[in-house]
Amino acid sequence: MHWKVLESKALFKAGYLHIREDKCELPDGRIMPRYYVIEFPDWVNVFPVTREGEVLLLKQYRQASGKVHIEVPGGSSDPHRHESMQEAALRELLEETGYEAGEIVKVGAHYPNPALQGNQMHSYVALDCKKVAEPNLDPYEDLELYPCSLQQVEGHLLAGDIDHSIMVTSITMALNYLKNNHK
Repeated sequence: MHWKVLESKALFKAGYLHIREDKCELPDGRIMPRYYVIEFPDWVNVFPVTREGEVLLLKQYRQASGKVHIEVPGGSSDPHRHESMQEAALRELLEETGYEAGEIVKVGAHYPNPALQGNQMHSYVALDCKKVAEPNLDPYEDLELYPCSLQQVEGHLLAGDIDHSIMVTSITMALNYLKNNHK
């Protein structure tokens, strides 16, 4: 079932975004002359729960959709830092919320769009979070902290208010972990 890459060439590189074109041979011998792949580093999402049981969601405007989305803290791992996915998750949590986790647990990983991308989203639950600083956002990051109860998060998910598919998956993994491990 695997395709054999016969040729691969870089078409575009800007920051973390790289686009390549592959020429592939399929198992039955057919040749796919051009298959485009978007290369990103792996990403992390963190579902933070405070000591008081509050979930720290974010509201963030996304230019491509033209909408504000309900999300969890997260972002790209930084290949220049040589950080683990857990280190990236803790860094993103601190940068975007100003909170640190007392405990962090990986609850899964998934591919955001395996038809076009090879990177994975690593999902974490951060427990016993406490505020230690003010958020330290990237220069063009515009976030609003949106604390919720677990019931409110579930309500937003069921109502379709959380409509960013990567967030839906990561939040569902987190809620499943919490239901099965922290009653």
